[in-house]
Amino acid sequence: MCEKLREYISDNEILFRYIKPQAIPVDQYELNLSFFSDTDLSCDWKKYRPDPKTSFHIEEGNSWIVEINICDEIRNPKDENHNPLPLLHQEIYHDPLTAEQDPIHGENYAHSLIQGKKKMLVQEAIRSHSKIIK
Repeated sequence: MCEKLREYISDNEILFRYIKPQAIPVDQYELNLSFFSDTDLSCDWKKYRPDPKTSFHIEEGNSWIVEINICDEIRNPKDENHNPLPLLHQEIYHDPLTAEQDPIHGENYAHSLIQGKKKMLVQEAIRSHSKIIK
């Protein structure tokens, strides 16, 4: 059986994540770290979904779009002394879904993952390189 080659996502590429507007209180301007806690953080890659508003997430009520700018700080976290933390390394790659894998929503060629342990340091790095676009 042939294993498919992973297409890794480079620095300065954009990934989209979708959230419900009510997940952020009116007087709060910072994204909650819990939005970035999944070991397999599911996103859509802008390369394959240039208009994030075409995602099924929008019609399901996750209508606020979080734009994540991929960078080395996310991929290779370092401690306060700038020492690498290999156990927190994040694999960031294209992971298209077939209709068989997601029979409810169908194929999603833009689907991508930020994969790895999401300790607070990683969550903060993702948040600091993210912004909400509506």
